[in-house]
Amino acid sequence: MTGTHPVLHIAELIVPAAIAAGLTLALCLVLVWTRGWHGHVTNDGTRGVQKFHLVPTPRIGGLALALGYWLAVPALPHGMRDPWVLIGLCGLPALAAGLGEDLTRKVGVKARLLATMGAGVLFALATGYTMHQVDLPGVDWILSFSLAAVLFTGFAMGGVANAVNIIDGFNGLASGSLMIMFATFAYVAHRVGDDLVFSLALVWGALVLGFFLVNFPFGKIFLGDGGAYFAGFLLAALGVLLPMRNPEVSSWNAILICAYPVIETLASMRRKSRRVGHSVGQPDRVHFHMLAHRRYARRLVRAQHAAHLRNPATSVVTWFLPVLSALFAILSWDSAIGSAFLFFVTVFVYGQIYRVMSLNAPNLPLGLARLL
Repeated sequence: MTGTHPVLHIAELIVPAAIAAGLTLALCLVLVWTRGWHGHVTNDGTRGVQKFHLVPTPRIGGLALALGYWLAVPALPHGMRDPWVLIGLCGLPALAAGLGEDLTRKVGVKARLLATMGAGVLFALATGYTMHQVDLPGVDWILSFSLAAVLFTGFAMGGVANAVNIIDGFNGLASGSLMIMFATFAYVAHRVGDDLVFSLALVWGALVLGFFLVNFPFGKIFLGDGGAYFAGFLLAALGVLLPMRNPEVSSWNAILICAYPVIETLASMRRKSRRVGHSVGQPDRVHFHMLAHRRYARRLVRAQHAAHLRNPATSVVTWFLPVLSALFAILSWDSAIGSAFLFFVTVFVYGQIYRVMSLNAPNLPLGLARLL
């Protein structure tokens, strides 16, 4: 897989993309229609700090994504099949840990984090692609050692997979953000002529689209931890492949494409670590999307007299962040300095919007804004 740019044409991808989307859509619908049989195991209840749905809902959208992923293999062009299968196999630990939590609620946070990072290490070893250059003086020297590069790749990929899980809070939020990010990776890959990354990004986006059509706007099925980890792992794989296969693209551009879930995760860790009696792994109700739900989505549906659409309206409002970082990435794909600068601009925009929401949203803990 290392160093190859197989030639694939857009016409060859239309049918595979349609099949991938159709398979995931059909599998999601089957899981929704049969929830009476498996709901006692697979349903996500309505009680909890981060629950915003009104009825118990299957949280095994990851199963549909995974089955669709493997069933789509025969429809893929020959140049895609080997990397598709190899990357999918590497992602199985992340998928298994997530589905295990979805079905048993007994897989701990640390175990899931290690599983996603382990999947990243497998990816590095199996594909030969590692994050050995991130355009940071000193850090690049450390990453010039193979072991450091492999471990850092696993850490980074596990971090992105968990970040996608963190933003999975409302109908269409994670899956819509994923499609935006996949599309951006496809655009940059097209600009540099990397047909493999372009093809993977396009068809993976179609795979998520099938789920999205059932999840948004009415939330008939959820990604669950399995779906978020697996899709996040695929996103992270593109974040490694694109800059490592194409030296003209900086790792900062890949980080910029994934800025929304990455920033949300870092901000959440910082916020929780500074709150007395609150651990980093403990859930709370003050993520960016939750504040958007309290403030902007509330106003939007009140104006439209459609309170039942407040949940998906939150996703529509919050998609501003992945769209913003996507536009920035498109503008700066060939500049490491430009991508890094625009990443921190995105951080600033995130922080300013969060501060405004935390100061004006109702029923929030006093002093929250001081923790940002």
